Amino acid sequence: MKKKYLLITVCLLVLALVMQVTGCANKPEEENIGAGGTEEAEGLPSMLTIGTHAMSSLFNAMGSGIATVASKHTPVEVKAIATSGPIEWFPMFLNGEMDMGVLNCWDAKMGWLGQSDYGNISQGKGFPVRLLTNGAFSIYSAVVAEDSGIKTAQDLKGKNFILNYTGAAGITAQSKAFLANHNLTEDDVNVISVPGISDGVKAIIERRADCAGSANIGFALVEELEATRGARFLGFDPSPEAVERAQKEFTLYPIDVEPGPGFTGVREPITMMAYDIYLVGRTDLSDEAAYTIVKALWENNEELGAIHPRLKEWKTERFVSEQATIPYHPGAIKFYKEKGIWNEQMDALQEELLSLKQ
Repeated sequence: MKKKYLLITVCLLVLALVMQVTGCANKPEEENIGAGGTEEAEGLPSMLTIGTHAMSSLFNAMGSGIATVASKHTPVEVKAIATSGPIEWFPMFLNGEMDMGVLNCWDAKMGWLGQSDYGNISQGKGFPVRLLTNGAFSIYSAVVAEDSGIKTAQDLKGKNFILNYTGAAGITAQSKAFLANHNLTEDDVNVISVPGISDGVKAIIERRADCAGSANIGFALVEELEATRGARFLGFDPSPEAVERAQKEFTLYPIDVEPGPGFTGVREPITMMAYDIYLVGRTDLSDEAAYTIVKALWENNEELGAIHPRLKEWKTERFVSEQATIPYHPGAIKFYKEKGIWNEQMDALQEELLSLKQ
């Protein structure tokens, strides 16, 4: 009997020793969690999506580059999803099917306020969107085939002009801005409609249209147009009155460009228009997720330019903009305050923008 009790006692002592050793082995791991381990991933989803324009578009290339860097430097897998544009992916913000998006500053504002083409699809309420980073700028103008003989905007009178982009309200606004800049109206051209920006350039390549009202520097299909028929961007009128007419249609500013590498379609020095490109997120995207994505893009900013030439302009000094057209996300603001670049002027702008929907 004594041997039996002795055996039980020995077994209990061994079990207690094993449990103590196991606990000691685990303790350093638990301490490491608070220093940058598993705990940092709390509040972060396993995957986030970025809505972009079509596969061949500049915005898709930018979104893909951002997704690559964010996936590499965060615990989150980030995927760029090609769509027809924010007219398609904004509604996906409502049920969480899409988390972020790449778009221009005008579409961001119209989508947030529920104006222009975004009015009907949001019942005038707008969509729940916040700015994560102001990014690169895009340079655009109307484009024609070099072999068309069209050299200036005035040569477009009576020509087939792609004005309406049914899947991209912002591209339509850009096309209207080009006409307005030159004091032209829809009555001066034969109006053509296409679904998206890629379809516009394709229509010129296939000789179904004479001019696309909007195309970007760096757009892959402009390279294809150059290879088939030659590409020519038409210049904007840089006079203050003409620029003001264009700005009534779209949020833009003039920029002088010259022929050279990376500027396919620019045949001589001309004035084109630039506008800011945003990375936005759902309003209910967690602060942790917004903070983590912005932090990754900030700290690994140089990797963006290696992915796509136009991402070289997605610089950290542009992340916070006093010309922002929509409010910033609280998670992004937290990061910018830590970096010391969020100031009283930005607080005032944030309040002003938020008041637009109160």
